[in-house]
Amino acid sequence: MKEHQDSDYSFLQEKIKERPINRKKLIRTSLNTATFAVVFGLVACVTFILLEPVIGNWLNPQKEEGVGIVTLPAEEEEMLPGDMVQDEDELNQSENISNAVSTVELQLSNYEEMYDKLYQVAQEAQKGMVTVTAMSSNVDWFNNTLESENKTTGYIVADNGKELLVLADYRFVSKATEILITFGDGSQASATLKKHDSNTGLAILAIDMTTLSLDTKASYEYVTLGSSNTGNQVGDLVIAVGSPLGFKDSLCYGNITSMGNEINEIDINYKLITTDIYGSSNASGALLNTRGQIIGIINQNYNSSDLKNQISAVGISELRKVIENMSNAKDTTYLGLYVTNVTDTAQNQLSVPKGAYVVDVDLNSPAMLVGMQKGDVVTAVDDAIVTNVTEYVNELREHAPNEEITVTIQRMSVDGYREIDMKVTLGVLN
Repeated sequence: MKEHQDSDYSFLQEKIKERPINRKKLIRTSLNTATFAVVFGLVACVTFILLEPVIGNWLNPQKEEGVGIVTLPAEEEEMLPGDMVQDEDELNQSENISNAVSTVELQLSNYEEMYDKLYQVAQEAQKGMVTVTAMSSNVDWFNNTLESENKTTGYIVADNGKELLVLADYRFVSKATEILITFGDGSQASATLKKHDSNTGLAILAIDMTTLSLDTKASYEYVTLGSSNTGNQVGDLVIAVGSPLGFKDSLCYGNITSMGNEINEIDINYKLITTDIYGSSNASGALLNTRGQIIGIINQNYNSSDLKNQISAVGISELRKVIENMSNAKDTTYLGLYVTNVTDTAQNQLSVPKGAYVVDVDLNSPAMLVGMQKGDVVTAVDDAIVTNVTEYVNELREHAPNEEITVTIQRMSVDGYREIDMKVTLGVLN
């Protein structure tokens, strides 16, 4: 029966044969695949090349091609004449010179020569100065466009390989819609606001160096930053340049009258240099020593009411790190403390620990939010010992905004000072 059934359906049996290979079609398909792979690879490479700088800037702005980190030259320590050690022969020679000089009768020409020398120092320093013109426009109630210009002096402090960096007074450029820089040779270039510091009222402006001609690049120099901590003393001769009289390119001579006053600002103290130069209450510019170095940036905001026209300046030594950070577009770390040094008298007679004494706490600052208060003494920042304001400032600058640190304070209690560790997340000073 089975054999009968097999014979009945034998016509339905088939044999599967392999399909013959079409070599032309196979080659054509392979070539198409290879072509698409090459095109895809080229598109991927071009896309990567175009987007890599953008992505790189998002991830790490400081690694932009051609832009380097700005580092200002280290401050040189200078010795005052009284600090120099002299042997007996040198002392005798100095005494003979002093006696000889005292017998010389000065003539009017001697004063003229002295002022001529001072003028030459100022002229040499002005190679590093530019005129900053801040232009702004507003619309009044009648829809009329009102345009205005503010001018101030800027100081060429450095470059990062791509941008020329100019230090200027933030007041003059804060509302500018366009900033124009005029160099000593008369050429002009546009600038943008790179960073500003609310503590000092200073700003760094950036100029694209590719827009500058070779003649312009040959015409300017970088200003030389001196020291406000060493090499200067009360009575020293100084030169006020920039806008000490309220208008650009004014020039004044005078003497340092004090250097011992401090300016307490948020998380830092600055030295205030006062002079006997009578200027404008709206003055701006810089103080130079007789070597043409900038020792202070003019700031009239800290003058007393009866001396508001005397030229005063913030010491350059304390400003160096601020200028460097602004040049690198770094945010200023913010804790929010106003501090001062603990005096020997307070330590010996009142048993106040050595450290940075808190005289005030900024409202809604990171320090206030964790409970720091007036009268506390900062003695350590992340296990780094703090014995004075300088150490406090230096240790705080080692940390970046949004970083969590431990601040050790000493707080007065019934049984004397007790140590407290406070964890605080640092902010950004705006």
